[in-house]
Amino acid sequence: MVSELSEQIVLVSELRKRKILFCSVPNGGYRGKREAVRLKMSGVEKGVPDLLIFDPPPNEIEKSGVALELKVKGGRVSKDQKRWLKMLEERGWEVLVCYGASEALKKLRELGYEVQDAGALYEHRSKTGKPSGSDPSSGDVTG
Repeated sequence: MVSELSEQIVLVSELRKRKILFCSVPNGGYRGKREAVRLKMSGVEKGVPDLLIFDPPPNEIEKSGVALELKVKGGRVSKDQKRWLKMLEERGWEVLVCYGASEALKKLRELGYEVQDAGALYEHRSKTGKPSGSDPSSGDVTG
């Protein structure tokens, strides 16, 4: 079964490989009550898109960046996610809801980003067990 996490890992590996400036917003997952309160107090907001790409789309340079909400087939966009996507769009961001890494990469190519087709990335992953260009030691992800 395909998970949103596995799809995001494929997408993130390609963004890193192409040196596109982005960050992931780790809003999902279970948090204990104490941790949830601390996160909320520190500014974490429900519904923020999964990926924020800060490099403006090459084919739409008037846009501030791309806010991308990634879903798996059958996934639904929540009320909070819709609200965030609308607010970002009103502030000049390109907003995308994509069902899988393949659709996300296709839409990013349409916006002018030089990213590889997901088919080759999936093929590499099936042969090696990891996404193309993935190297967790290549950057500090601790903040």
